Amino acid sequence: MIPLKTASVGVLSALLASTATYWLLDSYRAGNTSAMQPVVIKEYLPAPPPSVAPATPAELLQLAELTRKNAELMAQLADERARVANANLTLTKTREDLDELRRPMMSDLISSTLRAELKSGETVVTGGYQLPNGSRLYAFASPHVFTEEGVEMVKIGGKFLVLSEEASIAVGLRNLDTNAANTLQHGEVWAAGEEAAVLKQLETMGGVDVLNTPPISLRSGTSSVIEMGDMRLKLTPILSSGSENLDFELRLEQPQPKSSDKETPVR
Repeated sequence: MIPLKTASVGVLSALLASTATYWLLDSYRAGNTSAMQPVVIKEYLPAPPPSVAPATPAELLQLAELTRKNAELMAQLADERARVANANLTLTKTREDLDELRRPMMSDLISSTLRAELKSGETVVTGGYQLPNGSRLYAFASPHVFTEEGVEMVKIGGKFLVLSEEASIAVGLRNLDTNAANTLQHGEVWAAGEEAAVLKQLETMGGVDVLNTPPISLRSGTSSVIEMGDMRLKLTPILSSGSENLDFELRLEQPQPKSSDKETPVR
């Protein structure tokens, strides 16, 4: 038999040991539970926009009026831009024309400038100034209107004629003869077929030199330059609306011979 005192001490010790063990286990469990808490991600959504009151009929009318005025202003702006672009083109063309007219003053040139009205198939003749060997130089240009892919074009055949005094008199070109180095509006318009008759007549004569140029095709209002040796021929056809009539610009240029090379003075 175990003494009562000894038994009490053992029971007390066992009770204390159990309490301590429970306390340790409970603390470990509490610590692990804190460490394993799930992570919470918070997402903040934007606040909904404030509600807008519907437009009143008066406001809708005002908006429509502003939209109409804006469309009108945009159309006016487009028109003004088109006018400015057209004015710039006109200014550029005018400057080019002035430069052409000033060329004889800036360079030692013989020139003839002509603007004439004619029909498709007719011929413009200009020139008539004297060359160092005593012959006369003439330029011929014959425009023909045609349509290509719905666009009206002008095909121009040209030639230079160098004629003796006798030959120019025989074919009626003497009235174009000039001793002026630079002339304006100096030329003639020949009817269709007249050029061919003159060329046929010249075939039987001496002192004739015919230089044909390759034909060129141009849109109305555009220019092209034909060069052959020192000679330069600038052509600009302008079609009248709805007809085969043309405003035809022609300019003939050649460097003026130096004084030491002249047989006959050109003035």
